[in-house]
Amino acid sequence: MDSETIYTLIHERGQSWLAQADDGHLALLLPDPGLPKVPAPFDVGHAVLSPLEGNADIDSIRWLAYRWGEGQTLAERLSLGPLDGAEAVQMVARLLEGVIHTGLLGYAMAPLRVEHVLLKPDGGIQLAGVLPQGAISEPLLPGVAELLFHALSGQPAARDGRGAFPLLSSLVPEIDPHLEAIVAGAMAQPGYPVFRYPLDLRTALLTYLDGLCESTAGGEEEEMAPLAQLLHRMENTDDYPALSRAVGAINHIAEADTEKLQALSSVILRDFSLTNKVLRLANSASHGQFNGGASTISRAVMVLGFNTVKSLALALVLIEHLSNREHAEALKEVVARAFFTSLISRKLAEKCGYRDLEEARVAGMFHLLGKMLTVFYFHDESQEIDRLVAEGEREELATQRQIGMSYAELGMGVAKSWNLPDKLVSSLASESGKPRTPRQDSDWLRLFSNTAAGLMEATLAVEEPTRFKGFLRVRDQFGDALRVSERDLRVAVNDAIQETLHEAAVFGLDAQGNGALSRLRQLAGLPALTVSPPEMEESAVESAASPQVSELPPMIDVLKPDIKDRPLVIDALANCIQEVAETLIGEFRLNDLLRIILETLYRSLGAQRALIATRSVQRNAIVGRFGFGEDIDQFLPRFILTLDDSADVFRVSLAKNADMLIEDIDSAGIQERIPAWFRQIGAGQTFLLMPVVIDRKIVGVFYADSAQAGSLMLGPKELSLCKTLRNQAILAIRQKTPA
Repeated sequence: MDSETIYTLIHERGQSWLAQADDGHLALLLPDPGLPKVPAPFDVGHAVLSPLEGNADIDSIRWLAYRWGEGQTLAERLSLGPLDGAEAVQMVARLLEGVIHTGLLGYAMAPLRVEHVLLKPDGGIQLAGVLPQGAISEPLLPGVAELLFHALSGQPAARDGRGAFPLLSSLVPEIDPHLEAIVAGAMAQPGYPVFRYPLDLRTALLTYLDGLCESTAGGEEEEMAPLAQLLHRMENTDDYPALSRAVGAINHIAEADTEKLQALSSVILRDFSLTNKVLRLANSASHGQFNGGASTISRAVMVLGFNTVKSLALALVLIEHLSNREHAEALKEVVARAFFTSLISRKLAEKCGYRDLEEARVAGMFHLLGKMLTVFYFHDESQEIDRLVAEGEREELATQRQIGMSYAELGMGVAKSWNLPDKLVSSLASESGKPRTPRQDSDWLRLFSNTAAGLMEATLAVEEPTRFKGFLRVRDQFGDALRVSERDLRVAVNDAIQETLHEAAVFGLDAQGNGALSRLRQLAGLPALTVSPPEMEESAVESAASPQVSELPPMIDVLKPDIKDRPLVIDALANCIQEVAETLIGEFRLNDLLRIILETLYRSLGAQRALIATRSVQRNAIVGRFGFGEDIDQFLPRFILTLDDSADVFRVSLAKNADMLIEDIDSAGIQERIPAWFRQIGAGQTFLLMPVVIDRKIVGVFYADSAQAGSLMLGPKELSLCKTLRNQAILAIRQKTPA
């Protein structure tokens, strides 16, 4: 960026400003520390450090502009409460890596503040404040130490009347004394070993993290050591910290909080996908107070209630983070089972007159947390557990052998580390005997979730005798405590099946050929799905009016696993998603919003052209409507996709509602599927198709192409963000189209 970039101020963050550059990306503006000349843009080449891209003037005062991204500042996160010890130490150790890097290259740093630290949605971390060479910086070690103090206590480090800092234990009584000594030494408090250099502090923090895995705390039982090891392994992945923050951000908003509606709405609105799904659930049949009229999270909280929306958001966050990994099929299966369990739990709570149905639903979802986490983070161990169980070994013994504890123990340990409510943690425990009638909420939730899990397993059994015995076993174990009959259990399951199939698409769960949701479709009397629909938030189904076409050619791939994501493309797409999300909340013109999406696809993907084509009833065709790129005015009138019964790639894509990326229209296996009209209009050698299908009807298609074969390639996250933009367009069309 150069000094002529125009920034639009969004809001103030402590002693900084969040702003938007004229090309749409976000920037963080920090006060100029008094540099003698205007700094040139530069990047010191470290993932943690935000590049300096120029400067800006506000009321004749110069500010430094750093490239910024989507996410939550550390200040915003700490407003919800302190971080746990391991999370705070890991974060500061990563920041120190960047700080040390700047020093080795001869750069200075601006003062470290919590507003200058960005916690990114993907679990990454970003720090703004690198100054040009020759600038004078404050001592780095005290700033890092005070930031760590703030992260662990939730409060800034403030000196008392004598000029001394308080000890961490005065604010956090449960703090590990070893960690307190490290922080006190870094802050040069009397009586503690003093660190002289940032590298010394980082070494001490990493040694402390290693110690968490090697031994347990003083009074902890020996059998908890496996949990510490598993937590350490998860915390060192890229995505687990993001999941922990997402759960923590929602969980920390308590019923008694003032401005709780505003706090919960703000957390949900940071994530468009979460916002969209919560609103769709709020307007669904099972929460149908709105008759389809809830257009804001604030309205949903006001009408549905704080706890209901909070519970929905917790379940959605868990599914969002645990459904997108290379082990996709295994993950989708266990998440679908947890989802079904959650709705059975809710139905049982309703039958028993429990006061908080959504609390019971979350208990059912989290009851399988240990298994979900094992499949997600310890996939090899989970496969070995499945093999042992298939050979006849009890699941609890198999998990003990492979991960050192049961699924329930792992789930409870992680739930505790997330500071989830005690009654929810208790609901994750397994009931091995015949329980008595509950007397308090925690007992009810544990009973609902255990009963629901047993009914889920029985329902999904393939053989009818196994299903019958499973229902009897659950009835005999839990029926007396719940005061329900076998018929009551079956009614609860049948109702839960209907709600699961209704809500699964909203949660981003798709029925696979032989998975849990496919089995539920069979039990509900619905036809089995022979082709898996694409992953998208809107209903992904074939058009009822479409003729039958042949299967997808095997060489048509939406995504190739060896393609790498490009950070700049991801930033551009993510920024557009946020902009569209904000637009959708208020009044907007549909064409304006579609143009925002198209321009982003065109510019970020480096396409030759991008357009949207929509259905013309009179012509029975999909025709070009508007777009961007080379000769677009001449190209649009010639882009006419007739809705006949041919089997070219366009008709297959629309009929199957399948996204397609054609690498080369002249490659073997594809060449004969490219229609003559497409070759005649001068289209590119490679192109992307993303159908727009609403309520089983073909509405249109997003199209982007490039002249050179193989030049339009998408990484996994890029593709996911493109789909999100398409789904936002679907949501906008729904809002603007009369029923």
